[in-house]
Amino acid sequence: MENNRSKQQKKRKKSKESILAFKKELRAMMLEPIYGENIKDIITRLTSKLEEIAESYGYEIEFPERAKKDIEGDIYYFVYPIKVKTRHGSKKINLEVQYMIYDEGKWMGVITEVK
Repeated sequence: MENNRSKQQKKRKKSKESILAFKKELRAMMLEPIYGENIKDIITRLTSKLEEIAESYGYEIEFPERAKKDIEGDIYYFVYPIKVKTRHGSKKINLEVQYMIYDEGKWMGVITEVK
C-alpha cells in the first residue's frame, strides 16, 4: 500500500506545471510602453503580444469579457484576470495595465503588475 501511495504522489508532482518562467517574461515587459491611437488599439497590440509569448511556451490564454477598471483623470487602470491553460490544467494571472494620454490624443499603455 505504501508503494502505491508513493506512485500516486509522484504522479501528482509530475502533473503540476509551473508558469513561473512565463510570469517572469511578462514582468520583463513591465514599464515597456505600448503606443497606439486609442485604448482599443493598445489592447489589441498587448493581446497579440501576450498570445505570442504564451504560444512559445505551448500555453493558451483566455481573456475575460470585461476587466476591472478605475479612472483618475486621463489615466485608466485596468486589471485583467487572465486564465493560462497549460498541458496539465489552468492557472490564473492578474495583469494590471495603465493607459494614459501622453501627447495630444496619443495613447500609451504600460503593464504595471503581474500577480
